[in-house]
Formats: sequence, C-alpha cells, structure tokens
Amino acid sequence: MEWVKDFYTKQYEWMNINDEDMLQAEEERLQHLEQFAGKSSVRKVLELGGGKGYFAVAAARKGYDVKMIELTENAAAYSRNLAKKYGVSEKITVIQGDFYETALAEQFDAVCYWDGFGIGTDADQQRLLKRIRDWLKPDGTALIDIYTPWFWAKAAGQRMELGSGMIRAYDFDAHNCRMLDAWWELGNEVSKVVQSLRCYSPADLKLLLSGMDIEISHCEPGGAMDYDAWQYHKKVPLGEAMGYLAVLK
Repeated sequence: MEWVKDFYTKQYEWMNINDEDMLQAEEERLQHLEQFAGKSSVRKVLELGGGKGYFAVAAARKGYDVKMIELTENAAAYSRNLAKKYGVSEKITVIQGDFYETALAEQFDAVCYWDGFGIGTDADQQRLLKRIRDWLKPDGTALIDIYTPWFWAKAAGQRMELGSGMIRAYDFDAHNCRMLDAWWELGNEVSKVVQSLRCYSPADLKLLLSGMDIEISHCEPGGAMDYDAWQYHKKVPLGEAMGYLAVLK
C-alpha cells in the first residue's frame, strides 16, 4: 500500500472545491446514516479516511459526536480548521494516523468508511473489517462504500480534464479486480499518482466477512456515469452501479 499516502496527499492538494458545496453534498450520506443506523440510536460516529473533514463537520452540525482518522497531514489539518470555522470543534476529534494501526479503546454506534474501501489486499480488508467490528457497539452499524467490478471494467480508458488544471484517467486491472484512478497535472505527467482499489461484488464481500461476527444487512446501489452521453445517473440498479453502500450489522 505504498501509494496510499502520496496519492491522497496530492489529491487533497489538487482538489479545488468550495467548502459550502462540499458540506451540502454530505446530506445524502447523513440521510443514509440515519436511515440504516437509526437516527435515534446514533450519537457517537467513527469515520475512517475522513479526508478534509466534510462529512465529520456536516455530522457534527447535526449534533453527532464524531471521531475521524485521516492518514495525511494536510487533510487532517484542514479538517481541524474546518471544524473551527463552522464552530463544531468540541464535537469532532481528528486523529492523524493510519486506521490499520490506530488504537481506540472506545466503541461507536456507527463506523463509516466513505469512498475508499479496497486500498490493500483481501487480507488487509479482512483485518480492517475485524477492527471495524471491534470498534462497533453490540448493536452498532458499519456503513462502507464498495466499488463494483462490472462498472470499473467498462470505465477503463476514460479520461477527463478537471477544472483545476488536472487530468484524471481510469483503468482496470482485470487480473486483480482493481480500479485504477490516475491523477496528474496538465502538461506534467511526471506528477502522476495512481489510486488502486479492489472491487467487490456483494458475494465477494460476504466471503471476506466469513467467520466474523458481522454480516451484510443491506446493499444500497449508488449511481453511475454514462460515458457515452457524459451524464451522471444518481440512482441505478446494482448491476449497473459504480458502487454500493454496504450496511453491516
């Protein structure tokens, strides 16, 4: 997983985004948290790979107590400043570290891992899922975004220019069932960094969970990009979706 810290550090540096827009975009995730974990039963939330803190701050503004673990120094610092900016610092604890190694003694009503599962091997994913189970209260819920192999195999070869002067290109490693997401500065391909995420069907995920005291209770399909028309469809059937939200209990 040598690529991980370099990729996300560069990605956060290159992303030119508006704080208010990003906080608004977290509303759907908050709805999923309340729908699948139970609005009345969730108070303490753990977020893995919290990035620049948008979900954590949005959740804190709704009254949740959030602890987030973020690997990169720049995103962790941004998260703390964002929490201060929106007056919710007392509701958020930002841990800058590796969630494969961070020790947490407490348990949570919900553990969320948005848009990032699959960074390592199957064994790495199993190790993380066991940690998530340990972090959950007995009646807790884990919400994990999973990428599908069928969508990303078809997305291979797609390339786009982002408004911030970046190029983004997709590929697919069929042998290892991994989506490859490359970013680089326009005119400077030497700056390229590549994200590699293992894709899992619900059946694959069930195999990962074999023998653990946690199971899939629901799979909520996400959206999909139609690259022929360059149009995003927010809700599609699971067999067409670029990913799904796995609800584990």
